[in-house]
Amino acid sequence: IVLPHEAKDRWAKIEKQLKKKVKTVAELSTMMTEMHNGRKTFGNMALKRVLDGDPEEAKRFFSETLPFIQSLVLKIPEAFKEQEIRILKIGKPGMQRLSCLQCACLNAAAVFQLLPRGKMCPQLSFTHILQCQPQKVKCILHYFHRRRTSVPDRYVEFYRNVLPKEKGVQLLSAKTLLENKTPLANFEIKGRPHVIEDAQGCMQADFANEWIGGGVLHGGCVQEEILFVEKPECLVSLLFCNVMRDHESITIVGAERFSTHRGYARSFRWAGDFVDEQPVDSKKRLSNVIVAYDALCTPSNQFSEKNMLREIVKTYVAVALPDEITKGVKAGENDAKTSYKFDTFATGNWGCGAFGGDIPLKAMLQWIACSIAGKHIRYFTFGDRNAAGLKETTECLQKAGVHVGWLWDKLQRHDPSRKHLFNLLQDSAAALALPNT
Repeated sequence: IVLPHEAKDRWAKIEKQLKKKVKTVAELSTMMTEMHNGRKTFGNMALKRVLDGDPEEAKRFFSETLPFIQSLVLKIPEAFKEQEIRILKIGKPGMQRLSCLQCACLNAAAVFQLLPRGKMCPQLSFTHILQCQPQKVKCILHYFHRRRTSVPDRYVEFYRNVLPKEKGVQLLSAKTLLENKTPLANFEIKGRPHVIEDAQGCMQADFANEWIGGGVLHGGCVQEEILFVEKPECLVSLLFCNVMRDHESITIVGAERFSTHRGYARSFRWAGDFVDEQPVDSKKRLSNVIVAYDALCTPSNQFSEKNMLREIVKTYVAVALPDEITKGVKAGENDAKTSYKFDTFATGNWGCGAFGGDIPLKAMLQWIACSIAGKHIRYFTFGDRNAAGLKETTECLQKAGVHVGWLWDKLQRHDPSRKHLFNLLQDSAAALALPNT
């Protein structure tokens, strides 16, 4: 990735503009236009709306926050003096480790749309947010306000995980699944008001788009997008993460949460500050693990063998993390209260909103994948009525002591037009307890 200071012909002009003192949104928009030689115009109307509605925030923005953002961009040459940003390419496992300062510098550059779009990557630019998304503006401004007061000596790591084809065939083909006698993992259910991001010590699901971040920098405002604006260090992944394929996932370790929210989608609102008190591990990362994995979008037949296998593979590569990712994350190993094992996957209704997934099916497919990977599940239903019966079904199957192969066989045989999946599974498990006649 070519950073702004490496484009020598432009950097002098960018530096000159960034050293200006700005007093109004109009002046900021003019500065940004001049940075781009007049080829682009910037309205920043959402930013203006936020500042017009809060005079104290406006005063702080122009006197403190904006000068700090400008200074961060000017620090890029020094911050990246000995490090280049490598694209995490399709089909190749890889890792990018960035300091909190480096993440802040990149996010600051995104304010001024100074970062290039990597090949097969989303674009890291806040232009649309500043123009059209006032609630996201509040999240971003709060992040920079907090970073102005403290830039800790910590790191965030971004991993691309790839499941080799031969391993996928060996573990996750229809035939091998049918023969798999692994007991189903523990399955714990959490309803409202519990949410995934509160599950400390667990791997936390990011119900991702195949393009990491989804619509976070545009109009999208569901699970992944909310996660990324509450944890803006996640946003830098857009700069260097290629689109995900069916056998790939992305893991983010150590991203700090800065904000809380209320609402969802169109009702989303920034709700204030959040102090992330998770312990720091031996690699100078906050002890949290986010796994980004994308579900099939509106599949025509979710119960086809091909589609079910795809979702099992995708979940498996998300949760079966190499030791190098979680090694050292077990903060406070001498204190049971703060020892994080990351042996539990905090997930929920994956791909069951805009992507049109079936909650009972997706829950069972995730259960199969996690069981094979040796991970427990903590499932957050978000109060969705389509998850009704999940608790009874998982308890019934665990009591019956069934295994992966048994559950896969039932999913293969299931006809959703004839019987609800949960009813089929409960009846089949109950039949196991009947004496032979």
